[in-house]
Amino acid sequence: MRARELAAVAELLDRAGTGERATLLIDGEPGTGKTTFLARAAERAATRGFGLAAGGAEELDRLIPLNPLLSAFDDLPGESDPAPESLEGRVERLRTHMEKRMAAGPLLVTLDDLQWADPATLMAVRTLHCRLSSRPLAWLLARSTGGRDHDAERLFDLLERQGARRVTLGPLPEDAVARVIADTLRARPDRGLLDFASGAGGNPFLLAELVDGLRDEGAIEIAGGRARLVSPVLPQRVRVLVRRRLDRLSRETRHLVEAAAVLGRSFSPGDVAELLGANPATLLPALEEALEAGLLAAAGDVLTFRHELVWRAVLAGLPRPLRLALRHQAERLPEPSRSAGRLRPAARDVEDPRADRGEPDGDDGVGVITRLGRVSAERLNASLASSLRVAAALRRGDLRAALSGAPGDRSPRPAVPACPAADEVIRAVTAARVIEAGEGAGPAMEHLAGADVYSALGRHPWVLAVEPGCAAWLVRLALRTGDRARAELVGAALDRLPADVLDDEAAHARGLLDDDPRALALAAQRAADPWSRASAEEDLGVLLCRTGDRTAGIESLNRALAGYEEAGATRDTARLRHRLRQEGVRHRHWSYADRPVTGWDSLTDTEHAVSLLVAQGWTNRQVAEQMFISVHTVAFHLRQIFRKLDIRSRVELTRLAVEHTTGPHPASG
Repeated sequence: MRARELAAVAELLDRAGTGERATLLIDGEPGTGKTTFLARAAERAATRGFGLAAGGAEELDRLIPLNPLLSAFDDLPGESDPAPESLEGRVERLRTHMEKRMAAGPLLVTLDDLQWADPATLMAVRTLHCRLSSRPLAWLLARSTGGRDHDAERLFDLLERQGARRVTLGPLPEDAVARVIADTLRARPDRGLLDFASGAGGNPFLLAELVDGLRDEGAIEIAGGRARLVSPVLPQRVRVLVRRRLDRLSRETRHLVEAAAVLGRSFSPGDVAELLGANPATLLPALEEALEAGLLAAAGDVLTFRHELVWRAVLAGLPRPLRLALRHQAERLPEPSRSAGRLRPAARDVEDPRADRGEPDGDDGVGVITRLGRVSAERLNASLASSLRVAAALRRGDLRAALSGAPGDRSPRPAVPACPAADEVIRAVTAARVIEAGEGAGPAMEHLAGADVYSALGRHPWVLAVEPGCAAWLVRLALRTGDRARAELVGAALDRLPADVLDDEAAHARGLLDDDPRALALAAQRAADPWSRASAEEDLGVLLCRTGDRTAGIESLNRALAGYEEAGATRDTARLRHRLRQEGVRHRHWSYADRPVTGWDSLTDTEHAVSLLVAQGWTNRQVAEQMFISVHTVAFHLRQIFRKLDIRSRVELTRLAVEHTTGPHPASG
């Protein structure tokens, strides 16, 4: 592995041993194994009697002059003169120390990550390189390409003109990738695993993160000395790695990269400019930064994500509603701006592993989006907005707001032969969630069955991306009402989506369908937001308790409770506390706040929730069922409310509730 580059190291050591100027410059994009290569070179030098001095720069080293060199020579004697030493004096002290080291034998100096080195370090390397040119000294200098390290690049250019050899560490070839995977897993990878790993583009660091992540998340099965990929989804550690790279970019560049990901792995600057509503010329600084960061590369007339895994991770990191909206918008781009049919089919083939199976257009993800594009934009956007408002209201336990935000017609409809439109499916699911909250699972399923929602998912699987938890909720509702056939339709709809879309949702739904704790644990680990993680943890806890592993089940339920509390999901928190009480686990959950003694602002969160439900005409029993507490507890809270508000009837409570919960929305100004 890296035989050509290691041969260059051997030549370097030979030259240094004879007193010739010996310098090897290593270029490579981030993650190509420069640090590992320097370490192997140092091992070879040590076997040949070389002394070693290994240092490197870090991102904050620009603030500390000469720190990379000083870290390499940690045996450098301290200053003898108490007066502050000049920069030239410190470089001269380094030169003297290096000559003393070389008096005992040849010396190899390795300096890594010089793209982060301060100007003084680069100047010192140039100076020492000249002054010690006739000594038994080998220099091995490395830097990451793709950044804005123009000073380091100029140094490398200068040293190359002076005779230094320059080597670029490229991607690993396929056979080397297979050996890396085999060494990591101690098993030979099968074709499916190799194909998936090819998305790392031969980048050693990205490849290692991928394989370690797949192994840690149980996505690889090892048997009989063979490693088989059983779950082709991006590990969380790869997503985190890519998110960190995006976070180093400017805001404008990050937005450009995220928007470009929706267009496919390859795209034209004109397409992304159209998607962002910008003039292509204004995007030049952001495109330049993305290219220099190594995220994008030029490929003829188009730009492409340098690594497929990075593209998939960027796409998966977008919030689902935003991803759906951007895909919908991308499919409506004017035909002339699309880099024409060259890009769209190519993007589809990469996105959807089923695209080469001869399925007719309209059965893959892009075809679904095309049909969504035929829906009135106003109707679709209104349905999406309504769904998100209702979901937020239900989570915080505000049924009144959920009722007002849900579609007006919630009466069941007879099944119709024609599949309903996408916005009608979204509206029906939104209404059903409100019906379940107020009336139970049975009436909610009647509404969905009347609207033919489960059958419509085969035609409109993208509606499952409307909000986190939609797919799992539909499966859970069908199973709760004894309708496994409809639950399976959700799983089938998820299977029609591209592999990079809703992968944690698919794991959650499949875990519910198959009573599979591993799938539920995977969903809980990978979900992008606290509420989704908590939802999967809750289902995992319920399954474990039901199947006899009560200790692990309670642990999952407790993690779910913490997640719901973090997400501010009041209703889910109350429901889960009730479930834990049934398991014999009680949590102290009251809190102290600086509230007035009387008046509306004196009410606790629980009293406030009770007040809103009572003001909507709910009986004590209905309030108890909604808040997962006893009727006696509701009565206790009502007495406290009446006392704090100095009222005597529900009519007065309703009047006060209306006064304090109506009026302009804060965002409306």
